[in-house]
Amino acid sequence: MIEYRLNGPVSQERQRIRVMAALRECRFPQAILIDGPGGIGKKALAMEIAKALQCTDPNVRPCGKCFGCKMAMDPGATDNWVLPMESKEAHARSADEVSAGSVAKTVQDFKQAYIEEIVKNPYRIDVFGAGAEISVDLVRNMTGSFALKGDRVRVVIIAEADRMNDSAANAFLKTLEEVPPDTYFVLTTSSRESLLQTIRSRCLALHLLPLTDAEVRSETLRVLGDDEDSELSDDVVGLAVGSPGKALYYMNRAAPWCKLAADFVVYSLRNEYSEAFASLAEASLEDAAEANRFLEVLSFLLSDLLRKQAHAPLRLASTTGALDMDAFPRVDASALELALSAVQETMTRIASRRSAPMVCLQSLSIKLFEGFK
Repeated sequence: MIEYRLNGPVSQERQRIRVMAALRECRFPQAILIDGPGGIGKKALAMEIAKALQCTDPNVRPCGKCFGCKMAMDPGATDNWVLPMESKEAHARSADEVSAGSVAKTVQDFKQAYIEEIVKNPYRIDVFGAGAEISVDLVRNMTGSFALKGDRVRVVIIAEADRMNDSAANAFLKTLEEVPPDTYFVLTTSSRESLLQTIRSRCLALHLLPLTDAEVRSETLRVLGDDEDSELSDDVVGLAVGSPGKALYYMNRAAPWCKLAADFVVYSLRNEYSEAFASLAEASLEDAAEANRFLEVLSFLLSDLLRKQAHAPLRLASTTGALDMDAFPRVDASALELALSAVQETMTRIASRRSAPMVCLQSLSIKLFEGFK
């Protein structure tokens, strides 16, 4: 019997055991949906599964050495992936449409660049732009490549499948209704409910758990490739909440954003709005995604202040411990809970893109702790 060994963090071992059992017993489904918070390793597991399915070693899979394993990890094998892309990238010409000697980037060139980034760092949470989506053309290109499969096993990883637009989702659903032989789909998503229910019902559901703080630290340093422990502060690990991808994202942002969040709270409580506006302008938070990432940090700080009042362990021990709230005795648990609600409402407004992020942040600084100042 072939033995299967999928690598990954201990916290997700139960899910890997489930997959390995299905592989070993030859009952692996033709479509699997891996969901969980961003940056916890869904794409990493998807690549491990792709190697295991395509591996030809007669004893242990994936071996990492055979042609199938190498194809699964080859960024040049762009037909093995469906990725969210910006409109101009998705509508670039195909390689077979470009004349000899042309330096114009093709859709395969764009895809290969994304795949290279994912292979290098499968935890990364900002590899795709906010406007990137999976269009119907990308799905049709995938199905059109099936004729070139030959006799080998084909595994297609659909990264961030929740970014399929309606036309793409319906086109993919038709493919799921009649999957070609020896073809497997591995979908990843951080927003399972955003997928069509009819797609979800045709996939084996696999929910990945966040990592422990110790695993976040070790996996982050492993991805970095050298000893960056001095930069991986406790506050960064706290912000990560089990996600190495978030730890990597916050490594260079945590210190300035934690300070900005603490100042934001104090300026709001003191009605020092001009100072708050100036600090926000200096932070350059005009991008909606960046603004909401900062508001995540502010939410963490407010939640930590609630934990501090309850004498519970803190996630942002350094930042929260340095913030003296004794000067604001009216700020009780109710005030903090209302402030958290105001932050969440602002994040929704920014995500809707109906208002400029800076306008939303300035408005929040005025109404934060309203009635408790």
